[in-house]
Amino acid sequence: MSGCFIVGFLYAAPVDVPTEIQGLEGNIFNDKKLGIGLSIAAEADFLSSRKLDLADYWGGGTAKVKGQFYTSKIILTIINKFDIYGIFGKAQNLGYESEEDYSVKPKDKLTWGVGLSVPIYEWKNYGIKFFADGKYRAVNNIDYNSNFQSSSPSPYEGGYYYYGGGSSAVPKFLVDWQEWQVALGAAKRFKYFMPYLGVKYSDFRESSIDSTNYANTTVGIFVGCAVTPIKALSIDLQGRFIDEIAFVVKATYKI
Repeated sequence: MSGCFIVGFLYAAPVDVPTEIQGLEGNIFNDKKLGIGLSIAAEADFLSSRKLDLADYWGGGTAKVKGQFYTSKIILTIINKFDIYGIFGKAQNLGYESEEDYSVKPKDKLTWGVGLSVPIYEWKNYGIKFFADGKYRAVNNIDYNSNFQSSSPSPYEGGYYYYGGGSSAVPKFLVDWQEWQVALGAAKRFKYFMPYLGVKYSDFRESSIDSTNYANTTVGIFVGCAVTPIKALSIDLQGRFIDEIAFVVKATYKI
């Protein structure tokens, strides 16, 4: 085994509803003739559980990951419909716990990503709008030095994960993951609030020199409700289930 382990952490991202469907209207950067708008958003994403299938290199089995993402978004609306956005923030309190009773807590790290959210169809008779959202999100080069032992038999000597052929039980973990997600949803806007729901697919890949770990389940659902107390502001509450258990709170302001 090499002197440096790489373990994959995976997190599906929140689903973004287009600002056009939310009915947000700005005051400064909101030129409908040119079809250009600008919004900013703050988001707190709380992942309580997602299952990961471990590669044979790690003895197989499954592990659960969890953590929080605190991010901001810059959203550019073009043609009064399409939202292109950048994601910047921090991943923290990341956790990794396997069925073999060992756990890892990497250091907090910056996260970044990009995405596109678009309206695709309106069912005018019922006021229901359909949309699609796709994004890429990553956290690179997370590291953690851990004194780490399993309370049950592990695939390595004495319940410890050794490195460098020595007797030390202090491996260095490097975490480098990338995630792609696409989602299809439907929303109906009322005067001050907008419920929505849909399905999503998220794919994960880790940059491991020794192994590759995969998501146990890649298809899930999301449900949420966006409240618009004023035309420029939306407060969004969302839950994601089946492939993961996660909840997000987001505020979006159209400038």
